[in-house]
Amino acid sequence: IQELGLLMSNLVAMVPEGVIVFFSSFEYETQVHTAWSNSGILRRIMKKKRVFREPRRNTEVEAVLRDYKEAIESERGAIMLAVVGGKVSEGINFSDSMCRCVVMVGLPYPSPSDFELLERIKHIEGLGDSESAKPSLSLVDDSYYSGDVQAGFGVLKSCKRRGKEYYENLCMK
Repeated sequence: IQELGLLMSNLVAMVPEGVIVFFSSFEYETQVHTAWSNSGILRRIMKKKRVFREPRRNTEVEAVLRDYKEAIESERGAIMLAVVGGKVSEGINFSDSMCRCVVMVGLPYPSPSDFELLERIKHIEGLGDSESAKPSLSLVDDSYYSGDVQAGFGVLKSCKRRGKEYYENLCMK
């Protein structure tokens, strides 16, 4: 996180106008922002550009984007900390000065605690087997229904090919 912060403080000094940094989740964005704030890296970044964070509420997005655009139109520029699959990443055109640089931090894999995803993966893994009526994956207990991440990882680790490909394709999509 510190290395990323140092990279960003150098990057904002070099890139004019708008920079957008995409994180894989709101939780990770919060963790990074907190670490940068505690270490003083955020102050270094703020000396060069105004920092904006994607709001969790839909009602606040328009105001944040308006302020972001105004900061870019000033001499200083701005940096937006956003989330892949969030409100800022879907359907908003960041043309010209609004986005001179995009930074992608991590890969946005779907949560292994999502039981619908795990059921889909189990079904896909079972396709093409000689015993097509029964999926090839199963858990002794159905602990993944309670949102247990480790149980979800267990399902993913037991996949042969199709389920892993599907999971990776969801990330890359």
